[in-house]
Amino acid sequence: MLDSIAIAGAWGYIGRKVLDAALARGLRPCVFDPGPAPTDFDLQRVTRVDSEAEFYNLKAELFHLALHPEARRRGLAFLLRRAASELLFILNEKPMVSPETPGEAQPLIAEVDRSRAVMLYDFPELFDPLTQRITSYLKGFSRVDLSSIVVERSKDREDPAISRNRKRMLPIQFQESVHCLAYVIYVLATLRGSFAAVIREGASVSAKSEPYCPPNPEDYPHVVDGRCEFQLSLGKLQVAGVTNFKRGAPWRKRRTLRGQGDGRPFVIEADYLEGKKSLRINGVDQGWDASASSYEAILTTLAHWRDSVPAVTLLHGLYPNPRLAWLAFQLSGALWRSSHEGNRITLPDLKVLDEFDSGYAAARPQLPRYSRTGCATETGGHGP
Repeated sequence: MLDSIAIAGAWGYIGRKVLDAALARGLRPCVFDPGPAPTDFDLQRVTRVDSEAEFYNLKAELFHLALHPEARRRGLAFLLRRAASELLFILNEKPMVSPETPGEAQPLIAEVDRSRAVMLYDFPELFDPLTQRITSYLKGFSRVDLSSIVVERSKDREDPAISRNRKRMLPIQFQESVHCLAYVIYVLATLRGSFAAVIREGASVSAKSEPYCPPNPEDYPHVVDGRCEFQLSLGKLQVAGVTNFKRGAPWRKRRTLRGQGDGRPFVIEADYLEGKKSLRINGVDQGWDASASSYEAILTTLAHWRDSVPAVTLLHGLYPNPRLAWLAFQLSGALWRSSHEGNRITLPDLKVLDEFDSGYAAARPQLPRYSRTGCATETGGHGP
């Protein structure tokens, strides 16, 4: 198990989740967050560091950057300079880069490769033993033919009574759909042997979206999407997804996989929602612990990988590393672009996807602004 963790952005939603998990697992946390500490937290339980430079020079077994993309650049710069000569483990938040700056991704991957840093991305479901149980079941067949995957991820992010909803968010394609895409990529890669094999037969995306109505419209320079419904084709495999932050949205993290294993049909139904986790295979309840913590699983799984998997494998193999994060980010950009251009986007191979520009940065100056009520100045949804 890990012994120490340094969390940047510890008072934010994800940072606090990881902090609580670290304390539950007996880790020694050091935290950096210039914002006000939560009133319900005992500061005696952590070491609080006020200097950014001092924080990034800590001797910690794991750094977690629970920060928005624009705030991560400086932290990563600190850590990657250290990692030129020192092994560091970094758990980073998604998306990989800001949607406005997709061109920063490839240089970042190259910089990590040149360093001694092992940087993984915080896609909680990819660290969860529930996912390992599903992939183990699938790999138990000699031949697996997946026909469809349904991914659902939603929660009410518009309710003004929930303080968390005042945290500024990115368009839902980059904020939430990226989790669903990372999950699909990871599961398929474990079956097909590589991330590149996931889109070896080509990909196409069709999506539509609706604007988000925040309780604090004054904090947003323009309208962002709050609901996205999409269809993703990966060869013959059909992926249907819904990510929803609209008012009254159900709290849901469901995955449904259908196909055939050695010629026999199967159905896998999983729910990753905290407090309501479950797994059914072919209608049979697998007795999964509903209360299992995803955030504790991140820490225990990462510790296991650190101790049992070579660093080069973690960075280049089938793990939630920069290569998976970049592929998921690009597909998120395709969802956003399809939503706003109103057409289906075809990506025949990985080379085309590597050259794909989401169009978000170019379109942002023309995006509408919020009205005083927090609803978009434009009505209706986007996309086909």
